[in-house]
Amino acid sequence: MQGNWNRILRINLSNNDIWTEELPLEIWENYIGGVGISSYIFNKMEKYVDPFSPENPLIIFAGPLTGTPYPNTGRHEIVSRSPLTELLGESNSGGFFGNELKRAGYDGIIITGRADSPSIIKIDDSVRIEKRDDLWGRNFYDTQEKIRKEKKFRVMAIGVAGENRVLFSAIMNDEGRAAGRNGLGAVMGSKNLKAVAVLGSKQVPLERRADFLKLAGDASRYLLNSPLTQGLKEYGSMIWMDAGPGLGDVPANYFNDHNFEYDELSGTKFKGLYKVTSYHCANCVIGCGRTVQFGNLIVDGPEYETVAAFGPLLGNKNFDRIIEWNHLINDAGMDTISTGVLISGLNYYLKNGLINNESLKTYYENDFSGISKMINDIAHSSGVGNELKEGLERFAVSNNIPRDMIATVKKMEIPMHDPRAFKLQGLGYATSSRGADHLQAEMYEVDMGMDNENLGIKSGDRWTIDDEQRVETLINTQNYRQIQNSVIICSYAKVDTQSLIDALSFATGFNYDYEKFKKIGENIIDLKRKINKKLGMKNDDDYLPGIVRKKIEGELEESSTSENELKNALNKYYKIRKWND
Repeated sequence: MQGNWNRILRINLSNNDIWTEELPLEIWENYIGGVGISSYIFNKMEKYVDPFSPENPLIIFAGPLTGTPYPNTGRHEIVSRSPLTELLGESNSGGFFGNELKRAGYDGIIITGRADSPSIIKIDDSVRIEKRDDLWGRNFYDTQEKIRKEKKFRVMAIGVAGENRVLFSAIMNDEGRAAGRNGLGAVMGSKNLKAVAVLGSKQVPLERRADFLKLAGDASRYLLNSPLTQGLKEYGSMIWMDAGPGLGDVPANYFNDHNFEYDELSGTKFKGLYKVTSYHCANCVIGCGRTVQFGNLIVDGPEYETVAAFGPLLGNKNFDRIIEWNHLINDAGMDTISTGVLISGLNYYLKNGLINNESLKTYYENDFSGISKMINDIAHSSGVGNELKEGLERFAVSNNIPRDMIATVKKMEIPMHDPRAFKLQGLGYATSSRGADHLQAEMYEVDMGMDNENLGIKSGDRWTIDDEQRVETLINTQNYRQIQNSVIICSYAKVDTQSLIDALSFATGFNYDYEKFKKIGENIIDLKRKINKKLGMKNDDDYLPGIVRKKIEGELEESSTSENELKNALNKYYKIRKWND
């Protein structure tokens, strides 16, 4: 086997033990890498413990294409039990950390235990654990800079939010790249682990190097000529602020309407207002990342999801504030989607008399002038921030907000793609193993024409949800996402599936085809479901709240999803998946 080293680094922070392990070749063949291998290992370890237990493993993995010239594969996946959902947590990030890990000669790292004082892990020609009290209490950018001054490591680290166990804290790396959503930064903080720093120099082994390199070049040229790539190069992910509103896909006023002057926050306007440059992750030919001149600072982002959550969802039209808030959140190491939905939701509850909390009201006064303080209070667990760090659902339930007015699935906040615009997107939120997640099945892309008939992915009427063929399309899309997150390749890199099949075969020496991709994706989904059931998940947790299902006044009746319609779609989903237990 090539592509992977078959070297997994094991680190126990409680006793400073460091060793390496291998896996049988058939496991690599059938779980590939990334989320597939990580989920397999999590299940095999059987550490179904509290997320903040020292025994809860933090599993970090690259994929077989990571560290190779194949475009847009410079990513890494992190898996652990999520403190936010209390289910299997997974997140992947771009940047350069994954590439460096592979070039250091490791496919992944499994970290258990808890250091007795703040520590970092350094990996280059050796592996060591260093006590670093001087880094505790520092935010991400400062931490990264201090470690990189010692040596040109690639660094993944937490900010103060992870230290303070904010349940939606992220693990950051490079230029604002984040392994976010599931609160895995809090898991890292609970281990007294501030950072992992890696520096590698090895060449990743490939089974058929000449064939692979030619294929990688062809894939790069294909992506460079793609209209999607051109749009992302020009505007980054914020291009959806220009395209999405016309489809009703950019929610406003905490998911209650689409009444917002979207042109005020368009990607086109953003580019005209600020000095913006592109940022590329490792081996990326797209460059969707943005760096922005903001006063005397060069800051990262913001991405579409951040702009939508802190713009129309909140009712804010001020770009300067969004950039400021985005930078604060990145530096503290939090997830911008969860933070944005939490802040937007509380604003809605306050305005409509659903809660009456004077401490919260002050944050929103004078056109949101206190939001920066709110972000810092959450990150530092200060004042009411100590309650808000638990996430929207826990805070809302404790204040008697009805379930259908809480924009979460499995306790994770709903992203900025409105299920009333693409109803299968909502079914994808409801059934995702990690909670509401647009990246587990991007149905808004499928129903705009991104078919993949070889995988059974077919676009259709975006307002039809409970037809069996439509549900099967969602399932096939979810299955394919497991392949992409195991290889690992960026979701924006819309390479032909045959190219990905060949790349994986040429890299590893295993023989892949469409049918094998389908089966592997299905098996990984089934494994994650099995894990979540052991962690206490019930079928009732596959639920989409009414706030994103109800019809918006003046919009089409078919955009709504009734309880009965959702139930019928879920029954079809379970039948196809054979999840009728």
